Amino acid sequence: MYRTSLEENHGMLFVFEEEKQRIFWMKNTQIPLDIIFVEADGIIVDIKENFEPCVVDDCEKYNSQPALYALEVNAGFVAEHGIVVRDSLLFE
Repeated sequence: MYRTSLEENHGMLFVFEEEKQRIFWMKNTQIPLDIIFVEADGIIVDIKENFEPCVVDDCEKYNSQPALYALEVNAGFVAEHGIVVRDSLLFE
């Protein structure tokens, strides 16, 4: 929240305690983002592209498929890199 920029090819990784449906919204977010949702085994299960910042109280909510991780990157990253559901993400 409150970020005004995100460096190219950088992201914010959310690691949750259990794999379940995630609900994201863009309240107090300053930049559009792509969000990549990932299962425990590294398989991408859902993608929300170009999620725009929210400036009202009742923000759009996005309900993902069950995921253990959520990776937020700059909007356009998913399309630019050809990322699709069922691709895998490798954590090093």
